[in-house]
Amino acid sequence: MTYISTAAGYILTVIFLLLSLPLIALQNIFNNQKLFNPVLRSMCRMVPAFFGISVLSKGSENLDRNKSYIFIANHVNIFDGFILYGYIPHFVRGVELEDHFSWPIWGTITKRMGNIPISHRNHRNAVASLNKASEALKRGISLIMLPEGHRTRSGKLLPFMRGPFRLAIHTGTDIVPIVMKNTYDRKSVKSKLVYPGTVELLFGEPVAFSSFAHLKDGELRDLMHGTIKQMLEEY
Repeated sequence: MTYISTAAGYILTVIFLLLSLPLIALQNIFNNQKLFNPVLRSMCRMVPAFFGISVLSKGSENLDRNKSYIFIANHVNIFDGFILYGYIPHFVRGVELEDHFSWPIWGTITKRMGNIPISHRNHRNAVASLNKASEALKRGISLIMLPEGHRTRSGKLLPFMRGPFRLAIHTGTDIVPIVMKNTYDRKSVKSKLVYPGTVELLFGEPVAFSSFAHLKDGELRDLMHGTIKQMLEEY
């Protein structure tokens, strides 16, 4: 049964991606990235549902809808981006590994959505990407960043990179820690199969810039790694 539900989920997801392309194209034509944002968010919520996955979201009521944030989260599987984009109540864009921009279909979508590619191999390109991210924050756009850089292979939290925290300090932006629980049980990076069930999306309290302005990026990285780890263990 899992093979059938997984195959059906992948087919429906490809159809969803193809249907989203005209909406994204129209946003670009009218130079208004928010034009179909509510529709696209709703469609992203549908992707996990295609595989029999329900999402239980908690804590987003603590966010200020008039502020832009840097949202950081653990990185588990292919559903992470859909869940985060679908359930974060702000207008958000992602800072995403540059390799994804060359993928069939998805590469076109993420590029036209205005997501920001970042390199793990080229320092100069990575700095340029963080500068673009800084400009987005100044325009009131919140950002999703996955500081592990790669999906976990074991289900355990990986070490964090410094980029998101350097950006937060440089721009004076509050950070919102998010954990996604039970997602590794639904799908691991080692398998194509997706197992139906419930995942939890838990928003932590926003961490104000004033509380970490005195820290170096490495210190803030370690602090937020501890926060995410504690949230995963507590819940």
